Amino acid sequence: MLNVVKIENHKLLVAPQGINKIAALKNKIEVPMQHVLGASIDTGILNDSKGLRAPGTSLPGYWAGSFKKDGEESFFNIKRENKPVVIQLKNEKYTRLVLGVDKPEDIVDLINNNIN
Repeated sequence: MLNVVKIENHKLLVAPQGINKIAALKNKIEVPMQHVLGASIDTGILNDSKGLRAPGTSLPGYWAGSFKKDGEESFFNIKRENKPVVIQLKNEKYTRLVLGVDKPEDIVDLINNNIN
């Protein structure tokens, strides 16, 4: 498991786990639910250019950290074999979060069912 995703006190909480926390250079991400536009599973996103890594880790089949592309910043913490959960945000540092999680469909439903 790369990330734990949960909702507490009207906030989306993302916590990279284990060594992934070090590779992603992030202990946690907190986002008010009113800044969450939605979540989906997008298997094609791993084949797209991620942009400039700043800072983070990019190894064959693993991406962790901040990536800047076309004036937007995204946070990745995912391995190629994971089904990518993509969370779209507004009014935040990151435009999107691309995450590997256990039970991705359940996480997508959890997020979309809690959008204000």
